Amino acid sequence: MVQEDDDINIAIKYFKNVISVGEIIAVRELKALGVKEPEKAVSKLIEMGVIEKGEGCYNLVRNRPEAPSDKK
Repeated sequence: MVQEDDDINIAIKYFKNVISVGEIIAVRELKALGVKEPEKAVSKLIEMGVIEKGEGCYNLVRNRPEAPSDKK
């Protein structure tokens, strides 16, 4: 569970910086950043509403409601 949480946090930071990226590049870059299971992390971010899947790409959702953990 700790690794999964770390993977999610790394992926969130990544997508906040790149905003929009191709699916293949995202997986490669997340692996390079140390995410063990990038596909699983991406699926979780989609489920959380952090990113959305476009035509062969992932995009940061800009106007999502802030979660309590975002307010620091």
